[in-house]
Amino acid sequence: MTGSGFAFHRTIVAAFVLGIASFALLVPAHAADSAPATRAARLTYLQGTVMVNQAGGAASVPAQLNLPLLSGVQIVTAQDGQAEVEFEDGSVVRLTPNSALSLDELAVDPSGVFTTNLSLLHGLAYAELRATPQYRYWLNAGGDIVSPVENATVRVNFDEPPAIFSVLDGTAHVERQNGFQADVRTGESLSVDADQSSYTLTQGVVPDTWDQWNEDLDQSAAAQAADATDVRNNYAGAQGYGWSDLDANGTWYDVPGQGPVWQPELAVDDSGFDPYGYGSWVQYPGVGYLWASGYAWGWTPYRCGNWSYFGGFGWGWAPGAGCGAFGWGFIGGGQPVNIAVFPVGYRPIRVPVPGRGPERPLIPVHTSATSRPTARPVQQGARRIAGLTATPIAPLHANSNSGGVATGSSLRRDYPVDSTTHAPVLGLAGTRPAVVYTAPGSQSSGRPARGSSPATPASRPAPATSYSEPARPAAATPAARPAPQTQWQPPPSVPAQRSSAPPPAHPMYSPPPSQPRYTPPPAPHHSPPPPLRAPHYSPPPPPSSAPARGPR
Repeated sequence: MTGSGFAFHRTIVAAFVLGIASFALLVPAHAADSAPATRAARLTYLQGTVMVNQAGGAASVPAQLNLPLLSGVQIVTAQDGQAEVEFEDGSVVRLTPNSALSLDELAVDPSGVFTTNLSLLHGLAYAELRATPQYRYWLNAGGDIVSPVENATVRVNFDEPPAIFSVLDGTAHVERQNGFQADVRTGESLSVDADQSSYTLTQGVVPDTWDQWNEDLDQSAAAQAADATDVRNNYAGAQGYGWSDLDANGTWYDVPGQGPVWQPELAVDDSGFDPYGYGSWVQYPGVGYLWASGYAWGWTPYRCGNWSYFGGFGWGWAPGAGCGAFGWGFIGGGQPVNIAVFPVGYRPIRVPVPGRGPERPLIPVHTSATSRPTARPVQQGARRIAGLTATPIAPLHANSNSGGVATGSSLRRDYPVDSTTHAPVLGLAGTRPAVVYTAPGSQSSGRPARGSSPATPASRPAPATSYSEPARPAAATPAARPAPQTQWQPPPSVPAQRSSAPPPAHPMYSPPPSQPRYTPPPAPHHSPPPPLRAPHYSPPPPPSSAPARGPR
């Protein structure tokens, strides 16, 4: 089907907006309670040098924005690297420089309960994890395992073993293989002595210079939550990630009698835009090539639904029944290209086929125009789509942040939707105010400061009251996680002594001058990104046509 300046037949319009064209034949619309063939996390944010080590010892590739992350992969940040991984329910794990995260297991049982086992191999990470019956998270750091009891934001410092757990929001449960357990609440930290024979649970969190970085990303998430529409409520289902990017980076239109259509700002009546014109094909052994769009919003519109082009309107994307289905296109043989209607002269992209030609684990694509005339304003108000008048869908402003600390806002930005009631599933909210970031002065965790010189630890305060346990063998390995239960309950805890004394300043060292220093990430919204500069992703420039909403 082709066309650029004439009205299409109404049945073609229906195929466009409802997503029932050729792509629907390739990706079955599973029932909401069916099990997916393959789960995939999403790489949502990149800065600096980040590598992805594929499962089974396959080749490592430079990380790509929106790269699907399958079970068994590892994400490794270099001295200048930063990354964020997002899961289906909107939970995220953020990695600072010199860190490594392993996605040990991404599984789902026949009843639809998602099990996620992660390991922080080394470094400093921030985990914002949702507490719901359907999603269960365990993060292992050297044998210490943390999981959410309430929606929790946990800073895990594993620069040097043993790990230090600091809860910035909510409540988390920490357990060890020898039976020790404790619930750690907002504003508390749990650490282990160097000989691993005693634990210190303190009422207080030592500020870290990277706390502001995490807060910046949460402020961005809060801004995206303020742009939320109700479109996702009818489509997202259990896979709620990526919808906030559409609300923040484009406009939804209600097409009479048909349904919603979304258009990115840079595609407004612009034939130079190509949905598959900027990104990379990444090969996964046994799966095929998967698409990683280079645009900040480039996740949901490539997992389900259809792209179509109409003269006078430009490219738009319409969700379909498959958007609430498990699998999202990650079925055997790679990923199909979901384009239903295209302009005259358009040459549809072809999915690379493994084994044909030289082996290429990463194939960059950059054929779209990378700039558009700044004098052309973004169109607002009603639009014409193939002879129909479509009106914009306004944001709800129901989840906007009221100011102040935004810790945990990622869980209010992307979230699952109940398939029966179409209501957001936000999880068990914390009962205490989140920790307010204070610029490190007299205390520091040893991570680099935001200034020109590394942080210098202060003298160590008197330690809090400790819990002692029998020494464990030095070579002990983490115990296997038990099989998840169908009915979720907060895990039991063994009381630990709490103290109001200030927490110890861990770890006690000064990083060398060559360590990385935090700089606020750029805002990638409202303008197309620059060309890929292999082998590393280069984040897009700040917008010129609209105020920045923060990084993604």
